[in-house]
Amino acid sequence: MQPNNQNSSQATYRTLFWCLLIAFTIFRLFLVNKFGLGVDESHYLLYSRNLAWGYFDHPPMVAFLAALTTLLGDSVFFVRLGPIICTALSLILMRYLALALYRDERIAFWAALILHLMPYQQVLMVGLLPDATLNVFWSGTLLALWQAMKTGRWYLWILTGLLFGGALLSKYHAVLLALCLLGYFISSSDHRYWLGKIQPWLAVMIGLVVFSPNIVWNARPRWISYTYQLGQGSGDGLSPGDFLAAIGGQFGAWSPLIFGLLIAAGTGLARQQKLSNSDRFVIWTSIPIFVFFCLAGLTTKILPHWTTMGWWTGSIAVAVVVLKKVSSPGPSADRWRRWAAAAGMTGLLMSALLYLVLFLNVTEPAYSWARDVSLTLNRKFPAIKALKPFEPGNDISNDLFGWPEIADRVEALRARMPAPEQTFVFSHRFFKASQIGVYLHPDTVVTSLHYKLDQYRLWFAATEHTGWDALLVVEHRRHLKRARRYRPLFEKMDPHPQAIQIRRNGRLAQDLMVYKYYGFKGRFEQ
Repeated sequence: MQPNNQNSSQATYRTLFWCLLIAFTIFRLFLVNKFGLGVDESHYLLYSRNLAWGYFDHPPMVAFLAALTTLLGDSVFFVRLGPIICTALSLILMRYLALALYRDERIAFWAALILHLMPYQQVLMVGLLPDATLNVFWSGTLLALWQAMKTGRWYLWILTGLLFGGALLSKYHAVLLALCLLGYFISSSDHRYWLGKIQPWLAVMIGLVVFSPNIVWNARPRWISYTYQLGQGSGDGLSPGDFLAAIGGQFGAWSPLIFGLLIAAGTGLARQQKLSNSDRFVIWTSIPIFVFFCLAGLTTKILPHWTTMGWWTGSIAVAVVVLKKVSSPGPSADRWRRWAAAAGMTGLLMSALLYLVLFLNVTEPAYSWARDVSLTLNRKFPAIKALKPFEPGNDISNDLFGWPEIADRVEALRARMPAPEQTFVFSHRFFKASQIGVYLHPDTVVTSLHYKLDQYRLWFAATEHTGWDALLVVEHRRHLKRARRYRPLFEKMDPHPQAIQIRRNGRLAQDLMVYKYYGFKGRFEQ
């Protein structure tokens, strides 16, 4: 290709990248107010109303982000404005990282497009989750470090440390970034000498200083957050089922063919006889993340999105390999084109399905069809259990709708209690308490009395509420069994609950029961 043609191609892909970024950012801004907050988003929004340097299961950056954007307003739009801005910043940082590594606008564009074709990224790019700020600081750390290694400039090493500290304050998983980069330094003959210099170690120390307020906070409640996170990773022994679920979760969250491309890209780059520093860098900052969490699935349950930070260089690796393969002569180029096209279409269809579930009645007919199939199989093979009739809880998108109205009805019930000002609201688990809590009156006390440790153990002093009355908000399914579990915590319980039903487009979406309790004894469930 002639230089003029190369320049034209680079300019075209540069324009395409910015068009992609602007178009999807506008799309996300338009969409976010069309559905309510998710389970985790509600919980993290409550973090922002109770600012601290740490929380039971996460460091504080997600709370700082929500507190900042909700200064403009408390609607869902402003809650999700922060994550959308973080997504745009992460994509821009990824572009500059791709250019710093390969000097090719095509790689930057295709890497960004790959990210937008992954189903679960549609959630992560708009949701109020710790991953929003983690992705910014993760990508920023990688870019600053690469430039620091190239130039040796002290301010870039300092910036690397500051950004690494921001990543640690976003999510504890950021500790893997240091381990991945250590692996890169050890394996790189060109950059290994940095391990004998002070700059990288100074960057680590700066990161720990930035992170130190969280360490101080954790020291007071007996390292509760660190103990919880380490407990999640330890598990109760080998579990082949969890291991297969961890791998299957990766294929489902990111699209099977796109995740397959990542495996092929990582394998292809690693098998090269002479690995460039750029290729080595993207391998070490992506593939180990997926390997670590999949192996962790041998002993504990792994959520699919825990690997998301690996995609910020993983998508670059996929773009590098695919572009190289499709431009090489021979029949393999056609196979790679077909694979890449099929991966893109599969990811696009899976992503589109997520949006269809939000706005169209897709889940109930699909579930009913699956139940009919299970009934047929059960008649022929009794060992195969038939699916139960459809319930609102089977459609997880229902959880995004109806909570403001539910909170209004709960407040109306609280107002009719003998002592409304001394009546708290609770649920059987922390996430339901948070979904209601964000919409209740600011002075209403909300908590979870479940026996498992959660954030409400830090927020709710049980002994200080001795003698209070309470309202239990619980799903209709198994509601009486759950209500009876909390009876020993109170002097008296009204056995006749109030029903709250919310309809969505004419269909039942929320089916809840509210129980009344009197005379709280000042303790959590044992």
